Amino acid sequence: MKDKIDSAKKKAELITNNKIYIPKDIKLPYPLSKSTAGPVSGLLSIALTFANKNIKLVISRDQNERFSLQKEKGKFHILKERKIFLENVNMMPILFHSPGQAFINLDDRCIYSCAFCNLAMQGFLQKYDSEKFVKLILKASNHRDFQAVALTSGVYPENTELIKRMCYIVKKVKEKHPDIPIGVEPCISNKKEIILLKKAGFDEIKINLQIPDKKLFEKICPDFDYDNILNMLKVAVEHFGKGKVTSNIIYGLGESDKTIIESVKKLAKIGVVPTLRKIRINELNKKKLEEATSSGITNVSVDRILRLAHEHKKILDNNSLTTKTFETMCHKCGCCDIVPFWDV
Repeated sequence: MKDKIDSAKKKAELITNNKIYIPKDIKLPYPLSKSTAGPVSGLLSIALTFANKNIKLVISRDQNERFSLQKEKGKFHILKERKIFLENVNMMPILFHSPGQAFINLDDRCIYSCAFCNLAMQGFLQKYDSEKFVKLILKASNHRDFQAVALTSGVYPENTELIKRMCYIVKKVKEKHPDIPIGVEPCISNKKEIILLKKAGFDEIKINLQIPDKKLFEKICPDFDYDNILNMLKVAVEHFGKGKVTSNIIYGLGESDKTIIESVKKLAKIGVVPTLRKIRINELNKKKLEEATSSGITNVSVDRILRLAHEHKKILDNNSLTTKTFETMCHKCGCCDIVPFWDV
């Protein structure tokens, strides 16, 4: 038990820092990742595992970075201020965005303007049509670590077209792999879209509430309707089932612990398993967030991350929910958050 507590604390500390320096002379067994979605989108990153815990960290070019990677006698270690912090750390291969998953972003452009968003906005994915994404996923299915598929996307050119693309892709993939679990992370505006996605073959769905404080939500996600997202989450549980619906809750933007815990309780009560995620601040979103929030961006301590994770787990337990019912997306990956039932 003590080892699990210590390793969770060390993972939380890595999350708060979010960066690692890798000396140029270290030869890595797998290529580095550059995701086009998620907390480290648009940034070069590495996925590591230790004590049954996964972590994805942004690559820093600063040799004075607090954390650095060391290779000694064929083994990787993480140093903290040049002293051993974690021994025998392994690098994980990234299939697409996530270890073991073809977690595909369909578009890195978006018509919405959420201040926290890290979408690269370079239009790099314009050259990939639906058929090309299907081929990418089917090619990925030949990898020995292939376990699941997930689709996410910026909304472009508009949401109806995006939902249709997602449905087409999942149908084509299911033709070849009828038993592979497939998750989806769409923007949802009405009940019909949820039904279409379920009928197309998706097994799990993530509809993101994002910001737990409603007033803060309206500043950071001005194009979305807070109450409608909650209603769509209820509908999603009706169609996908309890324990197969999840939702990001981002914290570290001036909200109280009470607000976060109340949001987790509200979602768990209707059968949703939330993902609690510490905000990642970087050059892609810092200015937008500072302009959007008057309360300011707060430092999130290791103690707060762990305290909220334990409350999160308790709430899920009280509602007969667990992150272990998920076979796709963030709960399964575990790289960006302290995940109840896996990390604590």
